[in-house]
Amino acid sequence: MPILDSFLVDHVKMPAPAIRIAKKMKTPKGDVITVYDLRFAKPNKEIIDEKAMHTLEHLFAGYMRENLPNYEIIDISPMGCRTGFYMSVIGEPKNEEIIEAFKKSMQNIIDTNTIPEANIYQCGSSYMHSLDGAKKVAKHILNNEIVVMDNEKLNINLNKIENSCNVDKNKIKIIGR
Repeated sequence: MPILDSFLVDHVKMPAPAIRIAKKMKTPKGDVITVYDLRFAKPNKEIIDEKAMHTLEHLFAGYMRENLPNYEIIDISPMGCRTGFYMSVIGEPKNEEIIEAFKKSMQNIIDTNTIPEANIYQCGSSYMHSLDGAKKVAKHILNNEIVVMDNEKLNINLNKIENSCNVDKNKIKIIGR
């Protein structure tokens, strides 16, 4: 099985909050699709609370679309590791545009009082939300500088990878709880 692009970057070196161009591709008609790694939490050091993450999923995608109006966002999806989101965009926004939209979206989350589509008809786990948790995550982002990750510096040497986990999960900070 091929190694996915997201596993070819050294997560130990990864800062957060941060953005990274994870991949660029072209459609058959020549349109550029840019996939961003929007990192909220430092891998293996921090993790977003599952209820906060679910609420962020409901809020963040809508706010990013509002705050990045000059581009068509195809999808914003949470990472399974609960450290951030992937965002696919038609076009090539500047890093500054992404960071500004990210910040505005975090402020929108802090300012909101409702979770859209958090009901049994529109959400498969409508009981699993935390608006307070999502707001804590948003404050965490805004209280720190959002940096741009350098893919060259994050290149991983696959020959040095150990096949065992040496992370003490009791030392991981849960954001949003």
